[in-house]
Amino acid sequence: MKNKIPVCPLLSIGSESPMVCIQEECAWYMANLKKCGAYLIAHNAMLEVKKKQAEK
Repeated sequence: MKNKIPVCPLLSIGSESPMVCIQEECAWYMANLKKCGAYLIAHNAMLEVKKKQAEK
């Protein structure tokens, strides 16, 4: 498996091609998790929606 650098969801908005995450140089990058903060916010929101849908 290749060590793949993730695509930046913020820099890629409105771009024809995906922009690469600049990792430690980005204010949104969380080095201890090796994830983008914007990705984590979206992921957690999705989990909350799924949880609420399951409660109905």
